[in-house]
Amino acid sequence: MSTRRVGLVLLCEDSQHEAFIRRFLKRMGWNTRELRVEKSPSAGGSAEQWVRQRFPIELKAYRRRRQQAASALIAIIDADLRSVHDRITEFEDECNSMGMPFRTNDEAVAIFVPKRNIETWIHYLNGEEVNEDYTYPKLDKERGCRPAVNNLVGLCKSTGIEPEAPLSLSAACKEYRIITSLR
Repeated sequence: MSTRRVGLVLLCEDSQHEAFIRRFLKRMGWNTRELRVEKSPSAGGSAEQWVRQRFPIELKAYRRRRQQAASALIAIIDADLRSVHDRITEFEDECNSMGMPFRTNDEAVAIFVPKRNIETWIHYLNGEEVNEDYTYPKLDKERGCRPAVNNLVGLCKSTGIEPEAPLSLSAACKEYRIITSLR
């Protein structure tokens, strides 16, 4: 039995998060064969709570793994009614409660926090005006995010995110630069 080399771990709430980030990473040149996805179990309670509680476990594993090979950890969690800063602080608090340090500047660890949910980003990237306090409907199929991801990749590879972009998307782009600079 062969073991698969994992260079990137994605910690996410649901299949829409996974589809969006997986497509984005692939289009940005990441080897998604080296991607391990940890997704909240369906009907297992609060998905955002599961991601928060799982984060310190995956951070600890990342720290062990990066000693042998280049690795990165991405967590994605909807802000819901919270702010991006509040959600990231919750990750830090979760680490502190387990007696471990939060991510450091030399670690390829990114936290993406779509406000209010990932559908806000998808609607914006599809050319709609959005309000980050509004709850946008889920897509019929996860793969429906493909045009939005293609638009995001185009922006990332050319001009960058526009100033009128949702603040949570701009913050996610800064988070993404963390893992690419340490790649």
